[in-house]
Amino acid sequence: ALDKKKVEETKNYQAIDYDAPIESDKSTLGFGTRVGIGIAVVVFGLVFTFGDFLPSGSVSPSNESTVVNKQLSEEERTNYKRALEGYEETLTKSPNDPTALEGAAVSLVELGEYQKASDLLEKLVKVIPDKAEAYRLLGEVKFELKDYDGSSSSYRNSLSSSDSIDFDVLRGLTNSLVAAKKPDQAVEVILSCRRKLSEKRQTRQPDLEAANENGAQESRDIDPIQVDLLLGKAYSDWGHISDAVTVYDNLIAEHPEDFRGYLAKGAILKQNGKAGDAERMFIQ
Repeated sequence: ALDKKKVEETKNYQAIDYDAPIESDKSTLGFGTRVGIGIAVVVFGLVFTFGDFLPSGSVSPSNESTVVNKQLSEEERTNYKRALEGYEETLTKSPNDPTALEGAAVSLVELGEYQKASDLLEKLVKVIPDKAEAYRLLGEVKFELKDYDGSSSSYRNSLSSSDSIDFDVLRGLTNSLVAAKKPDQAVEVILSCRRKLSEKRQTRQPDLEAANENGAQESRDIDPIQVDLLLGKAYSDWGHISDAVTVYDNLIAEHPEDFRGYLAKGAILKQNGKAGDAERMFIQ
């Protein structure tokens, strides 16, 4: 996702904090852009937004976007332009300044100038040591430009640049591969990540048990249910419906209290002409 950035009118550019709000002299601006393909599913009057997890049948990349286009107010647009001018002024003096490159790229995304943002992010990944987040941002922007191969390449670079697995990156990579008509590769990537996560949990289990005995708080990892839902959707987009159903059946068996497995299975059954079976899933 492209999260919130802090813009200081003093042009004192500090390291960008992705969780910090953008501040101006008059208002606080928010970056509501997020990675992923959104699909609204209505079940008995309730709307669940699980576009990245529910089976979607055919994929139509031309109608999908990883960056949520929003209407900016005049004040917001003015502030982003002012911030961009500040970053660009810094870049005229220091062309490789990483904070200015990143700040300018994010401002350009908010202003809808994705190609210019992509060019700056391409430069950014060459001048910073910690490349994972920059590659993730580049993957989002390239998806918006419908450069799905470039997007998937950037997401792969983000995964390989980090010791941990970021679910937003895995989801973005899955979406870009599916949009590029390569759902088989998406399935392969998710299965590989799932194996790594399973091995990591098994390796860490003794340490976690010891930590819990000592009152330490357990660290939070990727929700394995989310990973399996993503896998089921990738199988569905690949046309391997039986494999997708098997994934959902296993989810239901392992987590009978979690509604997401029932919802996903119900959606795929309904898409394949089994409305009665689907409704039984929805009322679980």
